[in-house]
Amino acid sequence: MERCVVDTVVGILPQDLIRERMLAITRGEYKPNPTDPKIWFTSMQSLAEAVGEDNLPLLKIVQPTQTRLIPTSADRSESRSG
Repeated sequence: MERCVVDTVVGILPQDLIRERMLAITRGEYKPNPTDPKIWFTSMQSLAEAVGEDNLPLLKIVQPTQTRLIPTSADRSESRSG
């Protein structure tokens, strides 16, 4: 059986900016790009808690496809030097 890999892009913004963005979308003032994040967190800590070990059983239920984290420029430069 062939597996499909789907990139899940997450965004990190303060809650008030997430709210402003969503309201602008609903008012038709902003049209998100297809590559924009679909999942938003208010901090790296909240992202880490969501994908933490305690939530792995839940994540396996709600995310049947494989998810990859997109490396940052720092990750890429670190892998080149190592």
